[in-house]
Amino acid sequence: MATQADAAEMRADESAYRTPAGAKIAAGIAAGILGGILMIGCMMVYASATDAGATMPLKALGALVYGVEALVAGPTAMLVGVLIQLALSIVIGILFAMFVSRETSTVAALFAGIIVGVALWAAMDFFLLPRANPTMAARIALMPLGYFVAHVLFGIGLAMSPTFIRIFAKERHDPVRRAPAQQILPI
Repeated sequence: MATQADAAEMRADESAYRTPAGAKIAAGIAAGILGGILMIGCMMVYASATDAGATMPLKALGALVYGVEALVAGPTAMLVGVLIQLALSIVIGILFAMFVSRETSTVAALFAGIIVGVALWAAMDFFLLPRANPTMAARIALMPLGYFVAHVLFGIGLAMSPTFIRIFAKERHDPVRRAPAQQILPI
């Protein structure tokens, strides 16, 4: 009788620690948006500081759709650039959040996020951009340090996933585990 009660209590404890998929998806969206905004902000500040024009990174992203004409196009190309960046950031954020949990330590999440950011930088800089968006690849070649730092910041944004998971999961359990209740039998 006691083993059945213990087994039922263990199942209840395990379900209390399970993270709903919706919480992970919401956390991935939030972390992706945060990382994307950090990345866009870094690139815009760097481009402005190097006299390339603060809007150049957004126009370069828009060149994926508009081609080289995006560099002289108006706000439409910049809006498309922002939407492309945020959409990709959200997808990567959701994927990242699926591989971490609310128990993931801050240091581990930060390390993993930065590793993902650097891996994305390498993939984008060496393989994807030259083939998919040569206009952006040419502009990024003028600011390699800023592009690298932007990806590190993106990784730091991703590292917030465990925190967002805890927020969106609305912790359903006590932080202190309770000892199993003693079963009292009548005499």
